[in-house]
Amino acid sequence: MRSLSSWSSENLPESMRLRGWRDALHAEVLEMDALPLQRDGFFGSIERCTLHCILPHQARGAPQKVLRSAAEIARGPRNAYYLLSQPQLPWRAVHVGRTSILQPGDSILIDSREPYEFDFGVGLDDLSVELPIDWVERWLPEPSRLIGRPLRGDAGWGLALRGIKEALVPRGLVDRPCSQDELIEDQLGGLLSLLDDVDGAQRPAMQVAYERSLQVMRARFMQPGLTAAEVAADAGLSLRTLHRAMAAQGQGYLTTLMTLRVEAAAGLLAQPRFRRLGVGEIGRRCGFTNASHFARQFHRQRQMTPQAFRAHALR
Repeated sequence: MRSLSSWSSENLPESMRLRGWRDALHAEVLEMDALPLQRDGFFGSIERCTLHCILPHQARGAPQKVLRSAAEIARGPRNAYYLLSQPQLPWRAVHVGRTSILQPGDSILIDSREPYEFDFGVGLDDLSVELPIDWVERWLPEPSRLIGRPLRGDAGWGLALRGIKEALVPRGLVDRPCSQDELIEDQLGGLLSLLDDVDGAQRPAMQVAYERSLQVMRARFMQPGLTAAEVAADAGLSLRTLHRAMAAQGQGYLTTLMTLRVEAAAGLLAQPRFRRLGVGEIGRRCGFTNASHFARQFHRQRQMTPQAFRAHALR
């Protein structure tokens, strides 16, 4: 039977919780820092359960930033790859020169030998899997092609990856037979291999342009007034190419932008921890400049008002 390793700030005085959480991250995961994003009510917990080679973690906590600097990399003797996702909450990652907004269920592969910054602005509810360096490089001959790139969890092999990853909840692994470990790990490695397809030359040019544009939009959609010209510049495209790429997907720039904003707003409205935030404030955080515009766009896509959606989600 496997053992479950766990730590929680629950029994610590509030004044000691952040320090205890930082120490727990160092001991249970890696040398890194955590910066709270709210004045009070900080908390954190982490559980781990080792399989044959890989080590799933589940961490929960208050809104925070988690950072690993070059100095912390130099101090810490241990390194690995990490496959991270948040099943229920959006978050932001900055790693190897890429900034990514990840929606619930999206995954990202991180190399701990490179600095990173994670912004869990709406709360920490993370599932991560620690992957040995040699194990990853057996499945991915060139891991640099995949690290730091969002792996969408809503379709294709990314959806399959989401399914197996969300089954790796440490507490649920304790009673599973150890004889299944290598099978589980082979399935995970195989899915990473199938996702290692980032050679744009093998896909139509408009598809590549669309994917680059969408990645920028996912990183910046919450900025009010975001223009197609700004997205095109960030994606290294001409404005004409961006519009052609969007049209090839059957959606224009503004429709795509509004969809991203409404999806993010729906995620916040459905979370009990955000009850205290007014509907207008949630819209503002997702890039809408006024409440009436937010309400119209939300109703257009969800066929109900934001208030009705929240009431239904939280009942």
